[in-house]
Amino acid sequence: MTTSTPCSPSRSSLSCCQIDHSSHDDVHGVTVATKDDYILQEKHSFPRRPEIDLVFHDIRYTVTEWSLRSIKPKYKEILHGVSGEFNAGELVAIMGPSGAGKSTLLNVLAGYTVRGVAGKILVNGKVRGPYSERWKRTSCYIQQESLTRTGITVGEAMTLAAHLKLGYTISSAYKHTQVLELLEMLGLSYCYDTLCGKLSGGQKKRLDVALELLSNPSVLFLDEPTTGLDSASCSQCIALLKRLAKIERRTVICTIHQPSALLLEMFDAIYAVAGGYCIYRGSVKALLPHMSSIGVDCPPYHNPADFLLEVAIGDYGISVDKLAAAVEAPCKDDKSITYTTMPQSDVQTDNAKEPPPPAGFLAQCYLLYKRQLLCLKRDYTLLVVRLLCHLLIGVIFGYLYMGSGYRANGVLANYVYLYGSLLLIVYTGKMAVTLAFPQEMRILSREHFNRWYRLAPYYISMLLVEIPFQASCAATYLAVSYWLTGQPVETPRIISFMVVSIAASLTAQAWGFFIGATTPVKIAVFAGPIIAVLFSVFGFCIRYMDTPQGFRWMFHISYFRASFHSLLHTVYGFGRMDLKCDDFYCHYKKPTQFLKEMDIADTSVVNNLILILGIGVLMHLLTASALWCKLNRR
Repeated sequence: MTTSTPCSPSRSSLSCCQIDHSSHDDVHGVTVATKDDYILQEKHSFPRRPEIDLVFHDIRYTVTEWSLRSIKPKYKEILHGVSGEFNAGELVAIMGPSGAGKSTLLNVLAGYTVRGVAGKILVNGKVRGPYSERWKRTSCYIQQESLTRTGITVGEAMTLAAHLKLGYTISSAYKHTQVLELLEMLGLSYCYDTLCGKLSGGQKKRLDVALELLSNPSVLFLDEPTTGLDSASCSQCIALLKRLAKIERRTVICTIHQPSALLLEMFDAIYAVAGGYCIYRGSVKALLPHMSSIGVDCPPYHNPADFLLEVAIGDYGISVDKLAAAVEAPCKDDKSITYTTMPQSDVQTDNAKEPPPPAGFLAQCYLLYKRQLLCLKRDYTLLVVRLLCHLLIGVIFGYLYMGSGYRANGVLANYVYLYGSLLLIVYTGKMAVTLAFPQEMRILSREHFNRWYRLAPYYISMLLVEIPFQASCAATYLAVSYWLTGQPVETPRIISFMVVSIAASLTAQAWGFFIGATTPVKIAVFAGPIIAVLFSVFGFCIRYMDTPQGFRWMFHISYFRASFHSLLHTVYGFGRMDLKCDDFYCHYKKPTQFLKEMDIADTSVVNNLILILGIGVLMHLLTASALWCKLNRR
């Protein structure tokens, strides 16, 4: 049973409080606060977070390399059996030269990298599973690049994150209080109404920390938190991390490349790596004596951090193997150092009570949708440009093919108009999301890993924004051009024309999501248009009867062909009256003649619409599956 202990005075909203933890659960040897604690603490602060000691033993990380010269893959080991221990209340710096394996080690310890990892990671003495959900609830990973939404304010970002992370079992007033106190603790109170995109580098770093502290994590992993900051901002950032570790009793682990002597002294411990080996682990004060013990002395008035990196890259003639051996020797001599492991089955606790759950599925959909709308509200330039472009092109196409919809001698011109219109809305629907989606992946990857929300609500909220807007763009173009080109003004035809066209545009958008989610941007830029042109060939440039046998299967699965034939049948089918003929003879005076020559007289608009929508739904399912694999195959 854990008894209450006095707390250090702190204005932090996350400071510890005197709580009886007798009703708490043990997760990986960690006490997890229950829902009742949150309710009891609403007038004070979050419940006292569990203290976590992280031990890792013989960690190895191997990557698979493929070569065109050989069918067999090559395996390259990045980390070579590193071991260490990070304790609660410590601010630890993982240091080393470029390519030494700092970020790789951080990714492995945070659980961000799972594939190719061997060794044991223990949380308070119990083995951590590779996909442990309970570990994610007690830790967070703040990546090097700040990826906050630029179109929302600091207060809005914090409030939305609080609702997502803490759910609705906690009152909104309490969550708002926590947001204000956190911002005050991190020196961001005056930025409450400032757009995230207008924050300085140091402010963005502090906001990243504030967003993750809302879930009250016991372990913080930070990748290069001082990169891109000036000396003053670096000092503020490290001082903040020092406070979180010392006063808040968190385990704070960060990679740092080349800190100043002042910054180095702020760390409690250093874990240095070079070539995938550990070359030093211990306190900052013990660094120089340790180096002297192996025959390397730091020059006077020299930055110890620079000295460590120079030793690591071999400037002092000491090999990495010798440095690694000097680190392991004390551990082998000290028989008291043991690593107690427990079976994975023992990690789970029977009758475990969970802390207050995060926002539910519908709540996540609503909150993420609200965030999307807020961003669009602040930066609507792109939306307006897309609408105006569709309107402008509709006017241009309308005047180029004016009157072709009701004239018998304008059937071929109308044929080209329908093809061009379909090609336009397919291209705009596909390419707009193909290029934008890869940028979304970086934010999605970070927020999903830190358990802000699940994949399904995010994807649904994105579709709730993109689908209506793309449909509006397509409808704007179609309404203008349909009227100017003199298409039949009959309600059933107009409805069929709009439904088929918008369905084709949304299916193209689904293709854009899939291409953007599965291919790099440079490949997506070419793959999107090539696929669109390939499928547009069937039905316009070649008829089914003229298509070679080996390509007829593409004729059947082409949503562009189904859309184009449906539009032709909508305009010229369904018993349409004779077209207006101003000449002595008009070959296509009877619309059925044109449909017969194009071999689409028996086209079923309903069946084609089912095919179009079916392909669209299939592509969205494939996109969601691809995203799930990317987020979970680490």
